[in-house]
Amino acid sequence: MKAATFQGPLKVVVQDVPDPKIQEPNDVILKVTTAGICGSDVHAYDGRMNIPATGWSMGHEYIGEVVETGSAITNFKPGDRAVGSFVASCGECYFCKTGWPSQCVKQQFFGFIMLGGAQAEYLRVPNAHYTLEKVPDALSDEKAIFTGDIFSTGYFCADRGEIKPGDVVAVVGSGPVGLFAQMSALMFEPKAVLAIDQMPERLEMSKRIGAVPVDMSQVDPVAVVKEHSEGRGADVVLEAVGIAPSLESCFRYVRAAGTISAVGMYTEPEFAFPMFQSFLRDISFKIGVCPVKRYMGKLLGEIAAGKVDPSMIITHTMPLDDAARGYDIFHHRKENCIKVVLKPHG
Repeated sequence: MKAATFQGPLKVVVQDVPDPKIQEPNDVILKVTTAGICGSDVHAYDGRMNIPATGWSMGHEYIGEVVETGSAITNFKPGDRAVGSFVASCGECYFCKTGWPSQCVKQQFFGFIMLGGAQAEYLRVPNAHYTLEKVPDALSDEKAIFTGDIFSTGYFCADRGEIKPGDVVAVVGSGPVGLFAQMSALMFEPKAVLAIDQMPERLEMSKRIGAVPVDMSQVDPVAVVKEHSEGRGADVVLEAVGIAPSLESCFRYVRAAGTISAVGMYTEPEFAFPMFQSFLRDISFKIGVCPVKRYMGKLLGEIAAGKVDPSMIITHTMPLDDAARGYDIFHHRKENCIKVVLKPHG
């Protein structure tokens, strides 16, 4: 089968790789009908996440059709449509049972060497009985796929912020995760959601979602946040970028006794946490990897009910053979690119 493979920084090659096989009783083989290129894929692509090994297949955002099941699978059958979490979790350990599959003792990440990547024609899904979620036939791939990663991550960010009706929420970043954090924050009925970024096409998308765009290259975001919050600062700040300046800015936007919720993928080993400032101002700070399985079913229901449309952030759809171009335009922000999805079977 064909798969997009990592061949070193800034080099993706679509090539033939071995077809996946059933290896364990709880495995499923999925025919991937749509795969996404994620910001965390780009961390490996551009070398920020140093992975010296090459030749591994990439990707962890996927949706498709079940074509084969292991002997222990009873909740899926060939022909079912399914979307999956970016991490395979067992569903049986303490962490899975308490709502934290992101900390599963048997967790395996798709792509990044651990498992075969999803930017491929077929995908082996371990512990598929728990990792996958059925997709209603009425939902398109484009609407459902992001529940397996970035939509759930954006919702997790908003959920952990404990947004209350009437709150002022500032979201740092209007990339795909930031856009979903904004979309999710609006579901909690805040007074306003302020989208802080400097890319015009991203800010325009934030406006379409219903957030207030704040162009940090043209205005002082701190002043804008204070204008919307009677001078106090944001009740909740959601961070969706994952670099030091972005994290640092959150402490300037948040009010005293406010909450910062961060989900940007921060790969550097250290961050100068403002401990004394946080102590004096009673700041709550939360950060972590989204326990996607906790949210997938709920969000699929919201989409099916027509309350949200995650597909609106997709700007580029292309065949798997064009994966290298997809990475290039996404990473370098060409052609007003916000989100790329790949079609492995045309």
